[in-house]
Formats: sequence, structure tokens, C-alpha cells
Amino acid sequence: MLVPAHLVKQSALWLLCGLVLVNGSCSKEVQSPTVILGLSTSFGNSGLFEVLQPAYEQLSGVRLRPHLVGSGVALQMLERGRVDVVISHAPEMEAKYIKAHPEWLYKKLMYNDFLLVGPLDDPANVMSAPRIEIAVQRIVERRARFVSRGDESGTHTHERQLFTLAGVTPSPEQVVVSGQGMSRTLRIASELEAYTLTDAATFTAMNQVLSLQPVFQGGPNLLNTYSVISSTMNLHEASRADTRSLVSWLTDGGGRELIKNFRLSSDEAGFMVWPLGSPRDQPADLPF
Repeated sequence: MLVPAHLVKQSALWLLCGLVLVNGSCSKEVQSPTVILGLSTSFGNSGLFEVLQPAYEQLSGVRLRPHLVGSGVALQMLERGRVDVVISHAPEMEAKYIKAHPEWLYKKLMYNDFLLVGPLDDPANVMSAPRIEIAVQRIVERRARFVSRGDESGTHTHERQLFTLAGVTPSPEQVVVSGQGMSRTLRIASELEAYTLTDAATFTAMNQVLSLQPVFQGGPNLLNTYSVISSTMNLHEASRADTRSLVSWLTDGGGRELIKNFRLSSDEAGFMVWPLGSPRDQPADLPF
């Protein structure tokens, strides 16, 4: 049976329209806005991003794609256009990048503390040290082992600052370089019965599986500040508006409340949200 030519043409037209509609909807799904983030491993290990991500994606319809790396690597990725937003905790390093890129947007986001942690028997007698400088000196003078991140992260940068502050340099035999993130570094320190520097959030999250204890904490030299940094020159599908909206939500919008309420345990906050009345536009700014 022959089908009339006009019906063949009409069927082909409807098929073509259907394909266009299907392809259009698929294209729309694939091309949904995406913001690419470089996150410090200490931030990623805390579990906070798993709270922030679904809340923002549901609110905005923008997909957040994270890369967990050290702060130094994250800043390099931002400079090279591989990410749109960075959450970093390396103020001295941030200052160098901000000076080289004055067009970048910079805001302090939150803070907690670094902890010096070590073996349960504290062989270097660090716990009785009156100041962090003395604590670090004792580790070096008593030739105790120290596990370094060694990865140009914010924690690694702070390690070096503390040794400089203490006026000592550990011998190569003392130092074990993990070259990895905070969680793996803590596991190595625990296995070797060594000292290491960690952010409070990661240590608290892992405390139950480690044979380590805080041996020195508190004071301005162990303050750990986190910043959100973005470029105005987006090279990905994320528009400038998408990036700015995310930064605004984190620093001035609903993200602040989620950070404030985030708990590592029933009675321990992971981070303190940056006070709105405190300076927050420069790496050297402090929350109090």
C-alpha cells in the first residue's frame, strides 16, 4: 500500500520536531550552569561541603563541582582558569596571589584553630610548654619525629611559619613528608607515633581512629582563617553572575547560617563564621 506523499512529508516533519525537542531538553540538561571550585583538603575533609553543596544547588539550580587540593594548588588552578572559586586557608600565600591579581574578589569566610597533635605519651613533653614556640623547640631539640604535609597547602605553610617563629629547623631524619592531604597525614603520624600540625575540624572528625592527642592549642599563632576567592575572568560555563552569587551566598547569605550551625559532634562546632563587623577583604584581616 502506497502512503500519500503529503503524509510522508508530514510524518518526517513531526519526527524532526520531536528530535529537536528531545535534543533541546538534553542539551539544556547538559549545559546547566556549573561553578568549579578548588577546595582546601582540610575544608573538604570536615564534611562541611556536603552540607553546603545540596543546599545551594537546590536553591540556585547551579551545579557545584569540587576539586580537593592543597590551598597552594587551588590558587594555581584559579590563576590558570581551571576553577572559578577557591576556598583557601593560607593567608600569606593568598596575599601574593591577590597582589598579582588585584581583579580577584576576596572575602574571609570562617575560622577555627590549628592544633599541634602528638603521641599519647608525649615523648617531647610538649604539653607542658607555655608557648607554641617552646612546644616546637622541644620537638626539634628532643629529636622527636614530625610528619609534614610537604604539599604547599595552607597547613604546610603554617608549619614553616611555626618553625621560623621558634627559630629552629628540624633535621631531615626527624621529618617524614606525607605529600598528601590532612586525613592521610594524621594517619601516618598516628602510625609512626609522631607529631604533626592539623586543622581542628579534620582532627575532630578523625579523632576516634587515631592514637594522637592535642599537645598544644590556642593562641593567635594557631589561628586558622578560611577565605573564598574568585576570578572575574571565568573560562568555564559558569557565568560571572553564577560565581558572584555563590560567593555572596557563602559570605552574606544562607551559607553563613549553615556554617554557623555545622557540627562535627553534638557539642563541637567545626568552624566559626566570620563576624560581619570585622574586616574581611584582605588576607591579613582577623576576626577579632
